[in-house]
This record gives sequence, C-alpha cells and structure tokens, in this order.
Amino acid sequence: MTELTLLLQASNGAPVLALGRDSEILFDSSQNNRFDGSRDYRAMLESGLQAIDAPLSDIRAIGCDIGPGGLGVTRTAAAFANGLAFTLNLPVHALPAFALLGAAVAGPANPARPVVLLRRAARPHVHFGIYSENKLVHYEHCVDRFAFDEITDLTDFDLAGNVPVAGHAAPITNTADMSVLLKAVQSAPKPAPGARAWPIVEVLE
Repeated sequence: MTELTLLLQASNGAPVLALGRDSEILFDSSQNNRFDGSRDYRAMLESGLQAIDAPLSDIRAIGCDIGPGGLGVTRTAAAFANGLAFTLNLPVHALPAFALLGAAVAGPANPARPVVLLRRAARPHVHFGIYSENKLVHYEHCVDRFAFDEITDLTDFDLAGNVPVAGHAAPITNTADMSVLLKAVQSAPKPAPGARAWPIVEVLE
C-alpha cells in the first residue's frame, strides 16, 4: 500500500485539493482549469486519485487549512476533511493559514526577518499575524488601525496576505504552495485520534 497525504487549502478564497507522497505533490487541483473556483472536493479527490491511479484507502494522512480567511470556503474545506477523516478513521492535521503563509515567504537565509500577515475581515477589522524564527509568533483579529500601528514598530519585514500597507511593497503572496502544506503535515506530531479541523473565525463583538 502506498501512503498518500490529502491536503486542502481554501482560506485564501481559492479552494485547492492536493495529494502528496513523501516530499512530492502528485496531484494539485489548481493545475486543472476545470476546478477553478469549485468547492466540489469530491470531484477533485476522484480526479486526483484517478490521475495517480490510487485507491481511496491509500490516504493515510489529511491536512486542512483552517484559516483565518474566507469563512465560507474554510468551513466547506473543513467539513469535507472531517467527513472523510471519519470515514477513513483518520485524524485531521489542522493547519493555521498564517503559519503556512509565513513558511512560504520566510527566507531560509534570514529566518529572523519577520513576515507580517494581513487578511481582510469584516471592516474595519483584519486578521493580523507575525511569523518569525520559523514559527507564527503572533495572531489576532483586530481593528486595522491597531495592526498598522503595531507594524510601524518593525523596521524591516516581508508582507503576505491580501491587505496592502502604505509605504511598503505589495504582499508577496496570499497562497502557500501545496508543498508547504505537505511539509507541515509531515513535520508535525501526529494528531490525537479523532482530531478534526475547526476553522479560525472572526471574533464578533
């Protein structure tokens, strides 16, 4: 039996399903125009398994992006991951989107250089995070003005997400490559039996 890892990323608003083995992504639904904007994860999964000639039973790990980001798409991905995990009797690796984005942007030559992460939320709020030294060191859902004030204390940083910062270059990306998700699953401790994905949502006041 060949062990596969199923990966779901959706919090950036562009649902993607991938299948990986070892350090290689074997199938990535974003490479197929048929699935542009689709939330039909069942069709994506069937297409992926067919493309690599593998049965459903080869899936031995599931990783799901839990946000923060688009609430509807994130919940849909989590629901699919949780349902499939229940069927296959597997736990789900819950992958915080800001940890993924930070890892995607951070340069290996200078891991101390912070990555500021900003994603839109209900105005005037944003999701705000800081990634440094190979980990997410700060996250909060806050008023955008507060996040911008906090950023002024940083002298040098990279920017990721979908919120621009005045006087700084545009965000580098709002999407982590699926290989980043695969590495995150492989390097994380095995989750507890029955572990499921619970989306990170806005704090409504």
